[in-house]
Amino acid sequence: MVKHGCPCEPSVITYSTLIDELCKAGQLAKAFGLYRQMRPAGVIPDTKTYNSLINGLCKNGEVTKAKELLNEMISKGYNPNVVTYTTLIDGLCKNGEVTKAKELLNEMISKGYNPNVVTYTTLIDGLCKNGEVTKAKELMHEMISKGYKPDVVTYNTLIDGLGKKGEVTKAKELLNEMISKGYNPNVMTYTTLIDGLCKNGEVTKAKELLNEMISEGCEPNVVTYNALIDGLCKNGEITKAKELFNEMISKGYNPNVVTYNTLIDLLCKKGEVTKAKELMHEMISKGYKPDVVTYNTLIDGLGKKGEITKAKELFYEMISKGYKPDVVTYNALMDGLCKQGEITKAKELLREMISNGYEPNVVTYTTLIDWLCKKGEITKAKELLHEMISKGYKPDVVTYTTLIDGLGKKGEITKAKELFYEMISKGYKPNVVTYNALMDGLCKQGEITKAKELLREMISNGYEPNVVTYTTLIDWLCKKGEITKAKELLHEMTSKGYKSDVVTYTTLIDGLGKKGEITKAKELFYEMISKGYKPNVVTYNALMDGLCKQGEITKAKELLREMISNGYEPNVVTYTILYGQSEQEG
Repeated sequence: MVKHGCPCEPSVITYSTLIDELCKAGQLAKAFGLYRQMRPAGVIPDTKTYNSLINGLCKNGEVTKAKELLNEMISKGYNPNVVTYTTLIDGLCKNGEVTKAKELLNEMISKGYNPNVVTYTTLIDGLCKNGEVTKAKELMHEMISKGYKPDVVTYNTLIDGLGKKGEVTKAKELLNEMISKGYNPNVMTYTTLIDGLCKNGEVTKAKELLNEMISEGCEPNVVTYNALIDGLCKNGEITKAKELFNEMISKGYNPNVVTYNTLIDLLCKKGEVTKAKELMHEMISKGYKPDVVTYNTLIDGLGKKGEITKAKELFYEMISKGYKPDVVTYNALMDGLCKQGEITKAKELLREMISNGYEPNVVTYTTLIDWLCKKGEITKAKELLHEMISKGYKPDVVTYTTLIDGLGKKGEITKAKELFYEMISKGYKPNVVTYNALMDGLCKQGEITKAKELLREMISNGYEPNVVTYTTLIDWLCKKGEITKAKELLHEMTSKGYKSDVVTYTTLIDGLGKKGEITKAKELFYEMISKGYKPNVVTYNALMDGLCKQGEITKAKELLREMISNGYEPNVVTYTILYGQSEQEG
């Protein structure tokens, strides 16, 4: 006979199941509260209990506590299993502590616990995400040598890592190796490689791989098509992207919001905002809901196009339709306002943003600081930097560089240098753009020697100059008429392995022309062509101007004909140079 009111004692399974569910829900405090009740209730936790808690801590980013719990578990006589170690290895990898994850794998093996394919694949994934693809490949070979067979997920992980690293040829070789060993690649394998090829600019090969995939009986999905459409868009091939989009639909594959957003983004980048809006309306009419990214893209596109009224209308339309703007929305609208010179309205929008409970970020403040600098309002820009810091928002190297550039352009080079060393003292590392901005400022004040000293300081501090660094110095040497020094700097630049570009050559050709050394200017012009650098209309204009200054109008007109026959379009400057000089001579 069953007695009424007989208490049903919860078992370790009941406790462990509840703890697991609480951990999955992110309620760690409650999970640990329940764990602490177990022993007083006469219920002894088991390995599954500990695994759930370790998993919960790892997912919450509390990897140190998870490792402490593993040690506690072992000290109390519990044997961890492969799930325990794999969970902790995964947590360490996600926390960016890949070296510690590898150490834990070695510890696991040394203590007699056998890893499995999931353990190895987890660590391979961590290494790939950390950019250590070579080590990931070595680990797979180690895994195979120890008798553990990789699976399709292992191969996919490594193919993805190689693709993201730009080593697409090796990724394709690994796919072939995978097939030769009897593994059937799946949609994720092909999609990963297609995405890698697209990111590497090899869109034609990506399309070929899509066809190969289909011919092998592996059906693509919306992610596959999205990767290829994105690749075409980044390559500027909007027509082909739209064709693939239509092909996708005709074959019965439904696009999603990401597909539409990709196309809308490219149209906006190309300045075709009207077409982008039409595509959004088409998207809605076909039952696909836009998201905040869709609206952000269009608001940004309208702002860049100068259609700020329409951008604001779209901003309030999205709110009225129940979409919550985010910091990216506000930043895009602020940038659009700033582009129209409406800095005051942009600052008002910043205050509205904060009052509505949205947190600005470094981009928000840097955008405003940049436009204040562009308007020459350096004092206000500096005030905004101090306001930003006082409110607890950390500037970054871009913020400081923007202000250093603004001070340099304003002629306040002493203050620019002070800010440069202040940023270093606060632990911010300058980059090549920071150095270039300061050098340009020094050059504008005629302090070429100090600019060259800064170049040497930059190199000695381990920062690599770029073509802009050298071109800036060459430009200012030319402006000062020191052509010999400018040429010496060009030779120094190339001898150190830094590639010049069309701007570098054009700068020097212009300098030689202005100095009256037209023969040397022509020699440099044909030297740049012989080295594979294509001149542009500015290059031709510089050489024509030099010829005209020497009274060689006929030769300048011959150069114009050569320019047109080579497929270069003259501009208003071209004709002003030629016919302005002709009129003066006439």
